[in-house]
Amino acid sequence: MLRYFISDLHLSEKRPDLIRAFTLLIDQIKKTAQQQKTELYILGDFYEAWIGDDYTPDWNQPILSALSSLKELNVSVQVMHGNRDFLLGEQWATAAGATIIPEQTIIHTLNKAPILLSHGDEYCIEDVEYQAFRKQVRQPAWQEHVLSLPLSHRIALAEQLRNDSKSMSAEKSNDIMDVTQSEIEATLTKLNCHYCIHGHTHKPNLHQEKYNRLVLGDWDQFVWLAVLNDNELSQYRMPIDKTQDVHSWNQAALEKAHSLSISL
Repeated sequence: MLRYFISDLHLSEKRPDLIRAFTLLIDQIKKTAQQQKTELYILGDFYEAWIGDDYTPDWNQPILSALSSLKELNVSVQVMHGNRDFLLGEQWATAAGATIIPEQTIIHTLNKAPILLSHGDEYCIEDVEYQAFRKQVRQPAWQEHVLSLPLSHRIALAEQLRNDSKSMSAEKSNDIMDVTQSEIEATLTKLNCHYCIHGHTHKPNLHQEKYNRLVLGDWDQFVWLAVLNDNELSQYRMPIDKTQDVHSWNQAALEKAHSLSISL
């Protein structure tokens, strides 16, 4: 079985190059799905912002069409909320042919080793200000109130939240905004799990300490993609400017950045 993992694409009308790269990635996934069982996991911040499933901009149609086309080849699409797209709902999931999964999800390799999947922001516990914001926006009552607002108000609110996030980030050290290693270790210990894949921090890396933790890269200058082939986990990247042509976009052109053999 092949499983693909991506996060932090931050798709929006401002980055048509990222939308193009994503739709061509789906074409590549469809090719592999013709040969073997395939799954796609999107671990949060798929969109730069999401203001409700009644938001149907034209730029999003190629994205939904690409995702929903995976159903033809029985490719399972699993989507996790991030800190930018926590308002993704069941209407969007139905249109995309996707399933929304919990922010802490366990999958198993061919040899039955468990892997924790997460967006990752819940582990940035030293950023107290952000955690207070996160707790607020994940409350059902807050979300219901926001979704009841006119669409124009929600668009303005999303812009305000993005600007506030940029301002707060500029004033904080990288250590504060990164995950707290001990928090992840405590979670993995509790779950009896030795492997984790997450995004959020925009710091792609493979950490091999007490536990093994693969951090997915954000899509900006590079496309980042992790692949689990049975028990072999690898992360690849490709410069974004090389992902715009259908003839050059293929897995053979990807540069391997990290790799790990997973054992039980």
